[in-house]
Amino acid sequence: MVIAAQFGAGVWLVNVYPITPYLPPVGTTALPVLTADEKRRESMSKLNREVRRLDRVKFRELSGQRPVVRPIAMEGQLAERAAALAHRKKSLLIVMGLSERSYGDVLFKGEVKAVLQQVRCPVLASPVDLVDAGVHHIFFATDLAAEDEPVIGELVNFAARLKARLTVGHVSRPVLIPDFAEESRSLAFGERMRSLHPAIRYTNPRASNVTDALEKINTEKRIDMVALRYREHPFWYHLFHENPLKELLKQGKSPLLIFPENAMRHE
Repeated sequence: MVIAAQFGAGVWLVNVYPITPYLPPVGTTALPVLTADEKRRESMSKLNREVRRLDRVKFRELSGQRPVVRPIAMEGQLAERAAALAHRKKSLLIVMGLSERSYGDVLFKGEVKAVLQQVRCPVLASPVDLVDAGVHHIFFATDLAAEDEPVIGELVNFAARLKARLTVGHVSRPVLIPDFAEESRSLAFGERMRSLHPAIRYTNPRASNVTDALEKINTEKRIDMVALRYREHPFWYHLFHENPLKELLKQGKSPLLIFPENAMRHE
């Protein structure tokens, strides 16, 4: 709500419920289930109740006009329906609650991960108990890839709209023998980002992994939102490489602004 108000945007409150299965003829031993119409009415009833609840909430960080919240109930698969709706509405952002099902595992895709693989706009995965939190400091974790540069450009505009500080950081592992090639790449990347976007701060913390580095930075300078770019890898890739998105989703401590691989700005 707070972010939508700062962007002058409306909010679509969406519930995607499972497809109603085929009902066998009367007289069989099948368990009774709701019909498609009954499911839709139940979904809309819950959505309207939530809209009324949101109307009563007083957000301390909310400034300007209160966003208009509109409910939408849809039947189908979450990722497919969310992606189609976001594209049709030219959505700037999809917001989802964090849960143990957010990332998934080797056999099953998590809800957030499944949505990321189909949408073209960023996904904000937020702890469900986070209420009325303003965004004053955003940290973007980069692996120095060239594909991160346009994402950082988007984040500069995003942070400016929220009147938030933006820090870009690359985490280096502490080693006995310095990796001069990586240090040179990190230095060059930071200088290029500062030349393109003077408002950002670039840092190169040393830690065993991204989550440890974020905890250290958060104790020194509070981070309100962590941003990163999602990339799909083969299932065996993370047996040998760190998976910061999975770890951060599991921890569920901070809002995560995740840019999909096929992210595209909506004009």
